[in-house]
Amino acid sequence: MTNPMGIDVTAVIDNARFGRAHLRIVLLCAVLILLDGFDLGAISFAAPEFIKLLQIDRAMIGPVFSAGLFGLTLGALLFGLLGDRWGPRRVFVLCGVIFGICTLGTATATTMPTLLAWRFLAGVGLGGASPLSIAIASNVCPRRIRTSVVMVMYVALAVGQVVGGYTYALFTSFGWRSIFYVGGIVPLMLTPAFLLWLPETLPYQVMHNAPAARIRAVLAQLSPGEDFSAETRFTVSQEDRPGFQVALLFRDGRAWLTTVLWAVFFTSIVAIYFYNTWLPTLLRDSGLSQTQIIAITTAIQLGGVFGTLAAAPTVLKLGAFRTVSLGYLCAALAMLVLGSGATSFAFLFSATLAVGFFLIGTQSALNASSANVYPPSLRATGVGWGFGIGRIGSVISPSLAGLLVSLHWSPAELFRIAAAPTLLACLAAWIMLRLLRRTGSSAAA
Repeated sequence: MTNPMGIDVTAVIDNARFGRAHLRIVLLCAVLILLDGFDLGAISFAAPEFIKLLQIDRAMIGPVFSAGLFGLTLGALLFGLLGDRWGPRRVFVLCGVIFGICTLGTATATTMPTLLAWRFLAGVGLGGASPLSIAIASNVCPRRIRTSVVMVMYVALAVGQVVGGYTYALFTSFGWRSIFYVGGIVPLMLTPAFLLWLPETLPYQVMHNAPAARIRAVLAQLSPGEDFSAETRFTVSQEDRPGFQVALLFRDGRAWLTTVLWAVFFTSIVAIYFYNTWLPTLLRDSGLSQTQIIAITTAIQLGGVFGTLAAAPTVLKLGAFRTVSLGYLCAALAMLVLGSGATSFAFLFSATLAVGFFLIGTQSALNASSANVYPPSLRATGVGWGFGIGRIGSVISPSLAGLLVSLHWSPAELFRIAAAPTLLACLAAWIMLRLLRRTGSSAAA
């Protein structure tokens, strides 16, 4: 293609074939998502060691988890915004460095204040990395398979939790701190690979007047069949423009879209963190063995992996937000079944597996679909703030559930109550689909 007129780089990417360059970028983004899961597993396994080291009551370890969650919330809000200002790739690498340093710092903590500080700062780094990875992958993948590819990429989160458990078991002989040494050194060692093989997103480069030769080099990797001459002028769509990014989420007909999207994130995350936080505790008095409780608890993550892999092709057939709405409806039904009161191991394992399949699998679809609601120049901010609002639900949910537990609600009643925010997520996703259709957005397809 030697057209001297303006070439829309977004259109070129949307219509390209998925190739090696796309795969390399997606895998690099998946690395930090995997480390997000690794960190969740690491702090869970190391919690008893911190209790011994700090000589605190078991209940006092709660603020350590909360510090990480607050960091995740702030990181998503802050670095999502900075990603569109400074460049998604640049901020993504910065998030990896912050996480690496602060994870190493966690291994050195000997007092509660220092542990809380390191966990908060590590959470800030991870909180920015996850939405930025989705924004970067979405900005390079062809439109027809974008959502499905990003969903499969996000399976790395569950894989990371499994890897964290096995790493802890493997390195136990070297001391429990070794899991944090591994979690900190890996992202720092990978920083040169990120800088070398992860290109800055093309819409950002065009909007910030990057050299045309650099843009042509990236396009040659993403769309090798095209030929762009030295005279080619690269452009972005009219939707892409600089400005105060959070305000832009509510302009050009996006106010209701953004509001409803945040509602989907918030309500779904409330349900997810209810199960992640309270499931082991609620099962403790069920008469099951510790091995059976662990199996049931991990079933929700296992179901999430299968659910994500199943939802990826479903999105191609039914569309993104139709899949999300139906997925949360099925998740709510699975929760009602789980809350039927049966207490056998086979029933609880199967029902929890079904909850993970629909709840976490649908959440992966939502994460990937949210990027398509916004133009490329707003994706880091849009996805980051969606994650951030959802993370607020992760902070509130365990406390609300704890209040109900203190009122002596039975586990079956609590499982049924958890279906309420999931049904709200279903309704909000359905409203989102209607809004997208009304605006004629391609995200509705």
